[in-house]
Amino acid sequence: MIVYFTKQYQAVPALWPLYHALGGVFVTTRPSTRRALRRVYPGTRVALLREAFGRFSRGDELLRQADAIVTGSPNRALLSRYSAEKYMVFHGTYAFMSKVEIDGLRHFDHICVIGPRMYDVLAGAGLQDKLFHSGYLPFLDFPERDPDMRHEFLLQAGLDPAAKTLLYLPRGKPYGSWDVMAEKLLKNVPSQYNLILRPHPSQSVTARIKDRLGFMRLQRLRRERGNALLDLTSCKLSTLFAISDLVITDGASSPEEALYYDLPLLFVESAGSSRDAIAAMMRSKEIQEEYIAKLLTIYDCGMRMTPDSRDMAQIIDASLAESDHFQPQREAYFKWVFGDRSKVRQQNLIRQLALFAD
Repeated sequence: MIVYFTKQYQAVPALWPLYHALGGVFVTTRPSTRRALRRVYPGTRVALLREAFGRFSRGDELLRQADAIVTGSPNRALLSRYSAEKYMVFHGTYAFMSKVEIDGLRHFDHICVIGPRMYDVLAGAGLQDKLFHSGYLPFLDFPERDPDMRHEFLLQAGLDPAAKTLLYLPRGKPYGSWDVMAEKLLKNVPSQYNLILRPHPSQSVTARIKDRLGFMRLQRLRRERGNALLDLTSCKLSTLFAISDLVITDGASSPEEALYYDLPLLFVESAGSSRDAIAAMMRSKEIQEEYIAKLLTIYDCGMRMTPDSRDMAQIIDASLAESDHFQPQREAYFKWVFGDRSKVRQQNLIRQLALFAD
C-alpha cells in the first residue's frame, strides 16, 4: 500500500498524480488540508493523523501499514517512526535549498529530483545514490491549452471568454506581496481584462481571522469591478495556468511552473519580494553566490512593477505585447529547472511505485 503524507495542502499537486495513477490513501495532520483536498479532488481517500491519539489514530495505522510513503516535505522527525520505503517528491520547485534543508533529506530512501538545477545541488551534497530522475510531477496534471475548455471555464467563473486573462499568484508570507498588491490590482487593472486572484495556500487553506476579513473586502471589490475571480483554492492551479494569458507573481514556484506553457510573466517587486530581499534571504541561508545569481535570472524572464506603480495598465499591456522578447530567457530558465517538457521521467517513477500499489 502507498500512503501520501502531507501536512500542507500545497504538496497535494505533486502527490495527487501518483494517487490518481496508483491508488493508495492520503494522510494529513490538518483538517484544513483534508477539506481542501476533498473539495478540489472529490472522492480522494484521505485520513487524519492525530498525533495525540498515538496508535489509535487512523493516520498512524495507515502509515504503519504502508509499504511506501511518498511525501512533499522532509518531515524527518515524524516519518522516521515508520519502516516503509520513503520517497521525497517535493512540493513546489524547491529553489532555495540550504545545507540544513539538504541534510533534512538524508533519511529518505529515494529523492525524486525535478531537473538539472536540483540534481546538481543534491549530487554536489553527496546524495547522488538516492536520486531518482522523476521530473516535475504536477506537470502530469497540466491539461492541454484547449480553446473550448478555456471558454467553458471562464463562462462558469463569470468571466469574459473574449478577454485576456491575468492570473495573480503571490508567494506566501513573509515574502509575498498579497497584502500590498491584491486590492491595488482590483482597483487599477482595467476590467477589459479577466483578473484571477489566488493567494498562497498558507493564507487561503489555513486562513486566519485577518486573512478572512481581507478576503471579504476583496470579494466586495471584485463584485464592483466585474470580470474578476478570487480563488481560495477551489480550482486546480494547473487549470488556471492552462486558461491564463499572463501570470503576475512575486516569485517562488509559480513563475517557474508557468514556464511549462511559456506564459508571459510580470513580476511584482515589493519590499519582501524584490531581487535584493530574496538575495539577502538566500545569503542568510549561506547559499553560494553563483547559485543566487543564476536563480535571480528568473526576473529577466518578464517585466516588473511595484505596488506603487501608477501605470499598472500600461505595464500589463506591455507585458503581453513584449512576450516574444522574453521568450529565449523563459526557455533557458525552464531547461535549467526542469530539463524538458517530456513526461517520460514521471512515468518511470509511477512504474517503480507500482510495485507497492494495492
